[in-house]
Amino acid sequence: MNTNKRPLIGVLTARASEAEQRQLLKGILSKADELDMDIAVFSNVYNISEYYADVEVENKVYELVHSEQLDGVIVTYESLIYPDMQKSICEHIKALDIPVVMIDAKIEGFTCINTDVKSDLRDIARHLTDVHGIRDIDILTGQEDLETSQLRIEGVREIMLERGLPFSEENVIYGNFWNTSGEDLAEDYISGKRRIPQAVICANDYMAYGLLDKLFHYDISIPDDLTVIGYEHIGERIYHSPVLTTYQRNRAAIGAKAAALIYSKLTGAPMQDIDTSGYMIPGYTCSCGMEKKYLLEELVEIRQIKKYNDMNFCGTFEQQAVTCRSISDYIQTLRNFSNMIRNVSGIYLCLYEDWCTRSHKASIKDFSNNEPMICYSIISPDKVMDDPAFFTRGQLYPSELIGAEDKKFLFFVPLFSEGKELGHFIFRYTTPDTYDQAMIVWLKITVNALQVLRMKNDINTLLECTNLSEYHDTATGLYNKQGFTNELANACKKLGENDKLPLIMVRTGIYSDDSRIDKKNLLVRLDIEISDCLNQITANIKGFCGKLSDKLYVVAFERQFTEEDITLIMDKLEIIISHSPLYIQERGIDTIFMTSGLISAEENIDECISGLSENINLKIKQLSDKRHHANYNDYLQVRNSMYRDPGNEWDAQKTCRDFRLSYGHFRATYKDIFGISFHQDLIMSRIAMAKYLLLTTTIGIPAISFKCGYKDEKYFMRQFRQLTGITPNSYRNSSL
Repeated sequence: MNTNKRPLIGVLTARASEAEQRQLLKGILSKADELDMDIAVFSNVYNISEYYADVEVENKVYELVHSEQLDGVIVTYESLIYPDMQKSICEHIKALDIPVVMIDAKIEGFTCINTDVKSDLRDIARHLTDVHGIRDIDILTGQEDLETSQLRIEGVREIMLERGLPFSEENVIYGNFWNTSGEDLAEDYISGKRRIPQAVICANDYMAYGLLDKLFHYDISIPDDLTVIGYEHIGERIYHSPVLTTYQRNRAAIGAKAAALIYSKLTGAPMQDIDTSGYMIPGYTCSCGMEKKYLLEELVEIRQIKKYNDMNFCGTFEQQAVTCRSISDYIQTLRNFSNMIRNVSGIYLCLYEDWCTRSHKASIKDFSNNEPMICYSIISPDKVMDDPAFFTRGQLYPSELIGAEDKKFLFFVPLFSEGKELGHFIFRYTTPDTYDQAMIVWLKITVNALQVLRMKNDINTLLECTNLSEYHDTATGLYNKQGFTNELANACKKLGENDKLPLIMVRTGIYSDDSRIDKKNLLVRLDIEISDCLNQITANIKGFCGKLSDKLYVVAFERQFTEEDITLIMDKLEIIISHSPLYIQERGIDTIFMTSGLISAEENIDECISGLSENINLKIKQLSDKRHHANYNDYLQVRNSMYRDPGNEWDAQKTCRDFRLSYGHFRATYKDIFGISFHQDLIMSRIAMAKYLLLTTTIGIPAISFKCGYKDEKYFMRQFRQLTGITPNSYRNSSL
């Protein structure tokens, strides 16, 4: 465990807005609050029981469990109803080297906490026989092949046998844990197909509600003719008549026990003794009658949910959201309607950097936590920042927006549309609380509006680009991904047995917020400028370029190069792109990453390109770790200005005065952030500009040295050779 911060515990659940999961989560959150731990909850929205391609992508949110930020993990296994998802999550957590606790599961190799449903059902049966004197009981349980269904039957059977009361298979009805099972049983009772017993125990409240709702229309009096008991207490009793008597499965205590167990594993503290036994919640479906305190709790909850649902239904959020023309309009609209989510203290929109052009349907089995993301602060318990923050997926969140000092309970909810993963929302609570169904309505509106914004982006891009081609990028004329792959495949076919082609991948615009629709013309101009740079470098080298996706380019060469040659080509590419007039103005320094590789005739092209992309993502992650410094943006502004105009009379002490910092503090902080001293970086900026002028102009060495801030041409040439290993003329004339 990282002793320099509070433990951050991940919780994997499904449909966290549902009553059962909210009970568990409130137990986890309350105990975490008591033990001074932070919680990050990862939950899907739909949690379907069968495969559905356009929704399956929501489960990629569980990949975040691989984040290095997490100190432990709790899994509410019973909530995960899709078998393949259960298997996938087990594979994810098996790879973790941190404590894991599974709730309501029996899986070898994991620490598991299970509700004793058998004991709970014994309590219910005992209540019927001992309190009400009932001797004839049916049980409506779940699917026959489920262990939990059989355990519920066994609990009832044991009490009946203890009391010497008859209980056989005729008293057991199998269902599906949903309202329809209760409705079907009611039909059997009404039609005479099944005799009516004195009491029926429903193995969850949903089935009990179905039974009550159907019987309500017929001449069967509850509880005079039939006593009905539910299980799990999901709430919503006020919507059904009579008000259900049910049994509270103590999910909150189970959640608290899981949090305490994780804490014990992390700290070595003794495990707390937490009573997880349940209790009866009386109502009017048995002769006990209602207890006011339980009904009052439910009414307060229902009224609050109704209030927020009415706000969603009667408000204009949806209409305003879909009319947004830019990401800034969209963010402002979300802020205006953030009060439609109950009790939330912070909302953060985290989008993949390429969300606006993201088109692939990534496999649920493939994941990378190094992808760059943009985070917008919608509301925050701290000061709301207007500028977005940048981070990598595995970092979970940017620390400058969600600080490490304050205690936090975070909910990560996926953003996706048409099978495309766009990012996720983070909902932040400063007290142990969870979101409900009203938030899901809000979320669906935001997703639909974001998809409309994507469509507007596509239309604008098409209007900017008229030369459509199957194998070429519309704006730049470079090969698109299909075209580049075809060309590379043809080149590989010509290779000898031991030959390999060099590839260079270029990622531009790192940590640039380009999602505004009104900036699309600028983006197209930048795209064209970058493609011109790529073509210029490869003009004298036998090779070809491709644009694989937004801001991602690749260059292939059809002859062999040494490692030194490749290094020089990459240096020239970085210099000529980063110092192009529009790019250096709009992007600045530290926004280009490159990597190289070799491909043979036998290798898979897609796998090779994927490997290069992952290498770049790892480099981006390394930079992301540095960006969390509190003064990073201020110092980066100074650095970008210096690289744009290195010939200026840069004075570190004057810069210190602008920052109101001591000279020593400025120098130390600058080196801490960028890994290089201010003075040495000034030299590097001058040499970089000199390289750019050497590559793109024909002006002489004396003029270049002067433009780069050197008063002595010979000193410039000596310093250039010291840093590059070659003379300025050799750098300019090297054609490789």
